Parts: sequence; C-alpha cells; structure tokens
Amino acid sequence: MAEPILSPERFSFQEKSLIGLSCFLLFIWTVPGTIALRLAVTVALLGLSLSSAIKAWGWPIIGRSFAVHRNIWLIYLSLTLWIIIEGSIFGIHKEVVFKDIWGQWVRSGICGLIGYMAAVVVTRRKPDSGGPLLAGMMALTLAFQVGLHDIDTIWRWISEGKLPFQETRLAKNRTGISFVTNLLMALVAAELLARVLFKKRYVAVHTGWLVFVGAMCFFATYVLGTRFGTLGFIALLISSATVALFAKRQSISPATFVLVSTIVVGLIASFAWASIQSDPRWQTFSETVTFAMDTESHAAWRDKSLPMPTLNSGLPAEESAYMRVSWAKEAIGAIMRDPLGIGFSRSAFGHAMQKIYPDYASDLHCHSGILNFTVGAGLPALILWLLFICSLIVTGWRAFFERQNPSGLLLLLLVSGFSIRSVVDGNMQDHMLEQFMFLSMMFLVLASRNERETVKT
Repeated sequence: MAEPILSPERFSFQEKSLIGLSCFLLFIWTVPGTIALRLAVTVALLGLSLSSAIKAWGWPIIGRSFAVHRNIWLIYLSLTLWIIIEGSIFGIHKEVVFKDIWGQWVRSGICGLIGYMAAVVVTRRKPDSGGPLLAGMMALTLAFQVGLHDIDTIWRWISEGKLPFQETRLAKNRTGISFVTNLLMALVAAELLARVLFKKRYVAVHTGWLVFVGAMCFFATYVLGTRFGTLGFIALLISSATVALFAKRQSISPATFVLVSTIVVGLIASFAWASIQSDPRWQTFSETVTFAMDTESHAAWRDKSLPMPTLNSGLPAEESAYMRVSWAKEAIGAIMRDPLGIGFSRSAFGHAMQKIYPDYASDLHCHSGILNFTVGAGLPALILWLLFICSLIVTGWRAFFERQNPSGLLLLLLVSGFSIRSVVDGNMQDHMLEQFMFLSMMFLVLASRNERETVKT
C-alpha cells in the first residue's frame, strides 16, 4: 500500500490562495471575453506571490531561489533585452512593436514569474507535499476543461444524431482546446512513464484515472480534427517512446526493443490513418503543397479575395495547407533578407510581407510561431530562445534520469511538445505563450526539488 503523498499538515491561507488563483487563471485563459479578468487575476497573483515570499523569507532567500536557475533567467533576460533593443533600432512599425513587446512578451514573462514564484512559495515549507499538490491541481484544471469539451461533444452527438466533428463551443476556436489537450497529455504521459519506468509517482491519483484522462485527450484530439493537434499527439508518442527506451537501455533485450518500437509505430500509424480518413483535407495535401511552394505564379496566399489554385482534379487547393506552406516559404525568405529582424510583433510576418508586396491583403501572422517570432526578432533572438528551451529540457532530463524526479519529465514533455508544435502552429503568442511560460517555469521549480517529493508506488 502506497503512503499518501499529501502531507496532513494544513497549508497557509496565502498558499491555498496561490493554488486556487493559479487554477482559476489556467482555466479562464481559453475562455473568450475574459481578457480584463485575466489581467486582474494576473496582477493579483503577482502581488500575492511576491508579498508571500517577501513576508516569509525576505529578499535574500528569494534571491537564492532565483540563483538556482540563474543561467536560465539570464538567457531569458538577455533575450528580452535584445527584443527591446532590436525593436528600437530595426522596428519598421515601432508603435506596434512596443505595444506587442509589452502586451505579448513582457506579459508572458510576468506569467512565467508568477508560475515560478507560486511554486517557490508552495514548496518552500512543504517540499514533500506542495509540489505534487500544485502539479495535481494544474492537471485537474486542464482535465476539467477537456472533460467539459468531451461531455458537450457527446451530448451533441446523442441529441443531434451525428458527431460534431471539428467543432467546439467552449473556446473561441478549436486551436485553444487543442492546445490545452496537448498540455494535459504531456502531464498524463509523464506521470504514467514515471510509474512504469521507475515505480514512482508524483501526483496522488490512481493509475486508472490517469488512463481515463488519457482516453479523454485521445477522443478530444480526434473530434477536434486540428492537424497540428494530431501532430502534437504523435510527437508526444514518439517522445514518450524515446524516453522509455533510453531509461531501459541497459536492461532491454533486442526482442523487447523491436516489440516496443512496433507497438509505437502501430499506434502512430493507426491514429494517423484515422485522422486522414476523417479529415478530407489530407487527401489533397501533397498536391496542394506543390502549388503552395510556387508563390510567384499563385497569389492567393497574399490576397484572400483571390480564388485558390485549381488542382489537377479540378478542385480548388485546400486553403489551410496552401496558405500555411506559402506563408512558411515567404517567412523563411523574409528572415534571409532581414536576419536581424524587423521588430518583435505578433504581426511581424504581415509587416514583412507589406514591405515586399505593397498589395499584401492576407493574415498578418504566418501560423508558425517560431517563424513569426524570428521574422520579427531576428536570428539572434531565435538562438537565445532555443538556448532557453534547451536549458529547460536539459533541466527536466537531468531531474528525471539522474534523480528520478517525475516532475522533471513533466517539464521535459511540456517544453518539447510546445516547441515542436510552434514549428507548425502559431502558439508563440497571446494566451498560449502565457500558459506555456506559466506552466514551464512552475515545473522548472518542481523539477529542481529533491527526491523526497516522490514515493514508491
């Protein structure tokens, strides 16, 4: 029988308030029409986390907490400084650049600070119970969101007689729920892997419930039908299999290796096949890409009023794939022309296109977070961002494989999943970037706690 993870000791009012407000903020991030409320909660959390830490320990101890991750913070601060300097010198729309530096970059950094400080405060007095409680509450909040979507989908399926494919009523668009689903899948996968590989658990939840939540995520990913949510799911499977094989590299036999690899490939192939069969957009993807790469002959990508190119079948090219591939090609070209960037902005791609094509009348961002970021902030910013991401991944890897701390794997899968998706999806902006910074910096603290936070299952 496993010992209870959570300590019977009571948490203080400030600690409970931090956990509760963090859950509330995480929930409303994807709810439309809550920008003012999100800002109010963010300010409240920032004030509460800093005041709680100062009251409990004073500035010297807070400074020592940050010193543990000083290299990561220095990279992030260097990146922030570069973005400000670069925008001041090279920004072609400086009023927009500085508005977005504050509204996008600085605000997401504040969210990262809040997540970091919340974890420091909650785990300082009770490292054995605070970390698992905080991680568990974050996972529960995400699971509640995904569960609401699934329940609503099933209700409509029963009442309307057909599955509401590629629809959601709980967020502004499918991307928001899909992003939350990817986050939750990473947390569930990390916990399951820790239990299977090292016989350790982090969150006080029965394994059966974890499997159930994983099934919820699978169903949500399928019915949402976002191709990049699907790719995120596949990337998670590959990452999880890689982690498992590395962890058992000393004891695994060649036959077992082949068996596990076959199962993983089979799961990926089955899910990909189901996605292709349910989403007709995949059927013309290859031919659409061919037309999309020819941005000189076809101009629909830069003016949405123009018709899509006609495929050999006589059908128009699939709009989403055509636009994203064309934008990606042109974004890479813009980076080559202005390697130091044209000023950080969520609209950086559009500004770069208007600079080349005065008649440009399409989306202002290219739906690739990392490309849009690099177009705006330049190659130096890309290098610093990759250093920041790699530092988080290495911290998580070492925590998991050297100290067998399950929260390290939480951090690793969360960061790697977000980074992979940023290549093909515009997630490095708005609430998605805020969510990522909040959770990644929170789990950075948890991953740095020692092995006392885990128990044998």
